[in-house]
Amino acid sequence: MEHNNIIRSKSDYRNWLIADLDGAGLSCWRFWMGLRYPTLHFLRVLRRVEYLKNCRNGLIGRAERLLVSVYFRLLSIYLGFTIPPNTCGPGLRLNHWGTIVISPDARIGARARVNICVNIGLKDGKAPHLGDDVYIGPGAKLFGGIHLGNGVRIGANAVVNRSFPDGAILAGVPARLIGNKADEETPANEAV
Repeated sequence: MEHNNIIRSKSDYRNWLIADLDGAGLSCWRFWMGLRYPTLHFLRVLRRVEYLKNCRNGLIGRAERLLVSVYFRLLSIYLGFTIPPNTCGPGLRLNHWGTIVISPDARIGARARVNICVNIGLKDGKAPHLGDDVYIGPGAKLFGGIHLGNGVRIGANAVVNRSFPDGAILAGVPARLIGNKADEETPANEAV
């Protein structure tokens, strides 16, 4: 499972900004909105760093990257985020500001929802790879070279240390499968 978590052009950059806005339920961005939506402001700066790192290699691009990277680092410290560039796909939603730690080797697909006190880290030099539309509850810990499929939901304070397929609903320490998203979507009175 390999995700394309890299902004490769100005068009990609714009599309990722739109996806992040859409994930927050907004249709446009105004400069004053950074005070009202600090996590979304963080995402906009993160996307700018990614764009500059991946697409702008000239002297002016490097100078701008340096300035934006310093601002990004200060904003990361202020909000409590350790989220490196090129780890999270478009449409990322950080539900609260506070401690969120993501390994530089982790890969998170599109439209992920990440809550406070989440840690996605290394074990034996390997980091998790998550599919699209993943929900990670408050306090969840994910570590090791695991792969989680699309639509996985992880409950609060779960510790995930092994791989699970698409649509899995996980809870507990260590996390175990407690349901499947496909089972929830089937009406109870539908004949089998």
